[in-house]
Formats: sequence, C-alpha cells, structure tokens
Amino acid sequence: MKKLLMNIKKRLYLYVLADFIVALAAGYFIDFTALNIKPISMAAVFLMLYPMLTGMVVEKVKKAGRNFKLIAITLLFAYGIASITAYFLSRSVLVDYPEIAFAMIMVGAIPCSNMLIGWSGIADASVEDALVIAVVGLLLIPIVSPVILWVSGGTLVAFDPAVVASLLLLYILIPLAFGMLTRRAIIRRKGMDYFMEVKKVFPGISAIGILLIVFFSVAKVSRAVLGHPEVFVLIFFALMLYYLIQTGLSLVVAKLMKFRYEQGMIFILGATASSQAISLSIAATLFGPLTVFALSFKPILQVLYIMALIYGAGPKIREFLG
Repeated sequence: MKKLLMNIKKRLYLYVLADFIVALAAGYFIDFTALNIKPISMAAVFLMLYPMLTGMVVEKVKKAGRNFKLIAITLLFAYGIASITAYFLSRSVLVDYPEIAFAMIMVGAIPCSNMLIGWSGIADASVEDALVIAVVGLLLIPIVSPVILWVSGGTLVAFDPAVVASLLLLYILIPLAFGMLTRRAIIRRKGMDYFMEVKKVFPGISAIGILLIVFFSVAKVSRAVLGHPEVFVLIFFALMLYYLIQTGLSLVVAKLMKFRYEQGMIFILGATASSQAISLSIAATLFGPLTVFALSFKPILQVLYIMALIYGAGPKIREFLG
C-alpha cells in the first residue's frame, strides 16, 4: 500500500488523467446524472485535507516576519492579481459559459496550494518560506476567498457568501485541528523520524480524495460535455492563459523586487498555482456540475504546467533572477 501511495504522489497528474478518462467513459455508458455526489464529496474532502494538514507544520507561521516582503507580495499576488486575471478571463474568453467562468473565478480566489511546499523543494527554492506562505494563505482562505467569490462571481452564479465562508471554515479548521493533534501524538509516541517517514504517504492519501471527487463529478456531466467537445478546448485555453499571465507578471515583479532565484521562484509558484483540494471541495458541495468539471480538469493541466515551469524554464528563470 505504501508503495502505491508513493507512486500516486509522484505521478498524480497521470492518475488524475486516467481517472478523468475513465469517468468520462463511465458517465457516457452509465447514467450518473441523478446521483447526489454531495455526501461523497464531503467524505472525500476530509480524506483530502486531513492528511495534507497533518503534514503541514502550522506552528511555523510564527516565522512569518523573517521574510515579510516576500510573503506579503506573494499573498498579494496570489489573492489580488490572480483574482483580477481570473475576472478578466471569466468576462472575455468564458463570457458565454457562466458556470465555467465561475470555476475560473474560484481558481483566482482560492490560491496557495499545499503543493507549493513540495514544488519549492523540487525547484531548489526556499522551502521554509514556501511553508509559511502556504500556512498563512490557508488561514486566509475562509476570510478572503468568499469576498472575492462574491465580488467577482456573484453575477455569474447565485450563492450565499456566508455559506461559502462557513463551509471553508468547516473544511479547513476541523481537518487542521485533527491534523495538529495527530501530528503531535505520532511525534510524542514514535518520534520525529517515524513521523517524517509516515508523512511521505500523506500526499498519496490526499490524492485518493481528489480522485474520488474527479471521478464522480466528471461522470455526472459526461454525457453533456461529450456532446460539446469545444468545452475541453475552452477550459484548456482559459487555464493556460491564466497560468501564462500569472507567471509572466510575477516574473517581472520578482526581477523588479530584486528577488534572487530561491525567493523569486517561490513567488512565481505561489502567484501561479492554486489550491486543487479546497476549490474542488467547495465546488462539489455547492456549485453546478460544469464548475466542478472545469476544476476537475485543472489538476492535470496545473501539475504539467508547473513541472514544465520548474524543469523546462527553471534554468532560464535562475539566470534571469540570479
């Protein structure tokens, strides 16, 4: 089992892609349209977030002042500039598809993916700064994201921002509290070395939750989407534009702020990537099937894009920033 979970963690984009294709086929041949996926989604949410937040050392947030400029600008970009970019795309490229446009608003409104910590290690960037940004960004989500969703997406989809805020608090604080207690209990009884070994499988367990939501969400809308293949192209094009715009803007700002590569790459990744688990969780619980479908497509593209950014463009970014 451990080997399988490690493999899922390492090749998440391939598992999500396979899951996505199987769900499309299953939904085409079997009618999932009447299925209520909300109970499944809520169980999958806990499965996603509990292991993820168990491995996140929230106590590190006390070091936030150590590199305040980097953290503040990254969060400003991750929430403010990302939301403006998403709003622009929702009202231009996606103007005729309100549910998909709202998915784009969610991409910009719920940033600071937990994967930022893992990506920073792969990119030889500052892991400690990435950890603080991820923790602070996570704690800001229940406060800031509902406001952004309401201001930017309230005309696209009807919803109560108070309900969104309460669900975000529920989905984040409960797994976070359980995660902190679990982490401390494991370290107290088994030691830090044992915890660091067990921690390696947490992303794989979280990924199972993502795979569950992707499967049932995609299967539910499969027949409608396969009848309109232009939806795939539209989502791909809009997401790629979002990533390219955010990367380009953050790269320029990183140079202007004189961030060296170790901090600059964290800034670029934090400004470009967005949460997969939390946005999918909220969408699957509250919003329409096309919104969930668009967000189900995002994990595949985001992982491939970030890997290309790190491995393909990484040397050029290092040279550009110094």
